[in-house]
Amino acid sequence: MAQWALGRLRYARYGLVSMKRDALYAHGQGDLLESLKLVEEQLKIYPGFPSRYHDLATIQVMLFHFLEDSTNMTVASFQKSQDSAFHAWKAGLKERGRSKSDCDGRMFYSWKEALGFSRSLISLKPVTFGDESCGQNYCDHGAYVATFRDVGLSGDDGIIVDEKECQLFMASAGLAVDLAKNLQLLEIWGDPPAPHGGPRFRWFDVSQGRAPNHGAWETPMLVKKAASLVQFAGTSYFHIITEVFGRLWLLKEAGILDDPETRLILPKPFGFLAAGFKILTQGMGVSANRLIHWTSGPNDVLLRAETLYYANWELPVEFGKDGGHCPTPPFVLLHVRDALGAGFASAPSATEHLRPALVYIKRKQGEMRSVLHGEADFVQELKTWAPSVALEYITFNGQLKPKATARLFGRACIIVGFHGGALVNMLFSPTTCHVFELGFASPFAGHYRFLALVLGLPWARLPLRPDERGLAGVEASLEDPQGALREIKEAMSPMSTSEASLEAAVWKSPKAEHQEL
Repeated sequence: MAQWALGRLRYARYGLVSMKRDALYAHGQGDLLESLKLVEEQLKIYPGFPSRYHDLATIQVMLFHFLEDSTNMTVASFQKSQDSAFHAWKAGLKERGRSKSDCDGRMFYSWKEALGFSRSLISLKPVTFGDESCGQNYCDHGAYVATFRDVGLSGDDGIIVDEKECQLFMASAGLAVDLAKNLQLLEIWGDPPAPHGGPRFRWFDVSQGRAPNHGAWETPMLVKKAASLVQFAGTSYFHIITEVFGRLWLLKEAGILDDPETRLILPKPFGFLAAGFKILTQGMGVSANRLIHWTSGPNDVLLRAETLYYANWELPVEFGKDGGHCPTPPFVLLHVRDALGAGFASAPSATEHLRPALVYIKRKQGEMRSVLHGEADFVQELKTWAPSVALEYITFNGQLKPKATARLFGRACIIVGFHGGALVNMLFSPTTCHVFELGFASPFAGHYRFLALVLGLPWARLPLRPDERGLAGVEASLEDPQGALREIKEAMSPMSTSEASLEAAVWKSPKAEHQEL
């Protein structure tokens, strides 16, 4: 009884800290430095709470500029989140009678290490071999298609699980994934049971009451043979273009989708996802009745497959290093670029302007980094200057259709924009295009530095001034607005504005300049 009462006091103390933290956090627009202290206090009350470790890591990412040894500390927090979630998941499997008795399985980040150890991972078929000599700041270790037997897909991110053997197979997103949102966890970090008996631990309800039965799902879909494109942040623009399309291209190259009995699991196609899917599967006969659309749902196994194919790769950049957030191997990225470029390319209409452009990316109101202090003056300066170097100034707000988007960025000589998904459109730009990213030096924000490096595009960061909201603030300020403008203008100084060079700057369907498979 005494232990139970102490547990209730601990729960109440945790609730008070949580209320204070929520008020202070203010959906990411409050004081993150103080919020960080409160998350640490929550973890002192409940050590081993996976979601709080993930929160801690997320805030540490945002506060990179304010914390000593920030990178190592952040990576460690992500790892603690997944390790504690993995142990809570295994405890839950035993409670549900889904695992073998000892449940001593492992969580695999490198699938090459799992081969031969796991009964459910049958093979890894190389599709690209990469270049072990490496490039600047990255190594392309190649990519493969994995074949699994008798596994499930769990949660929104489609985590590959072998429940009987208590094994998790983490795709290339690795430590970035919040496992607590994808798996059924038993609260082994929780309080003692009530004195009148009952279960030792409660089930963790990540939905906080919104999902019935704490998100458990007892009737997963059963399929004989399927390939999956489901992954972490699989409906986010950056991840669609670089990773989802990269996996689809690999499946195509490996001939997996040639089998009419193989189903394809993917997010419901919309916008660029639908357009790119059509291009990358052209001529393959992937009919609608073969598709399984993955939608947001319970954090449990939603599908079981007798045979599952999944395209994956070893990370070209280690998580925590610059560009290490969900990077796709360069060889795969370049082939995706070529395929999409060829699919979107067409002869311009008689009324279409072919003048090279300066594209300024404007984020949606209310999003992170959507308000730039002094933006009106900054933009006006760009508008006034662009015609003097034969550039057409265009504001891009994300409202164009996929083909029009590709063609616009295909004639960009300069791209200026906040760190955000729209920068991935540099994939369609000529190699003469200069990319200026309004952002921070954090290695966790290096997505587009890595992408520009792979594509061979000149890239520069226009530093933003960090504040207590870190990377998450809606409002942001350039450290040196005039210096930023000078740097943009200097990019055009060596360029010729002759008709020949202007024509060369317009997007044309590229041919791969890298080695053939």
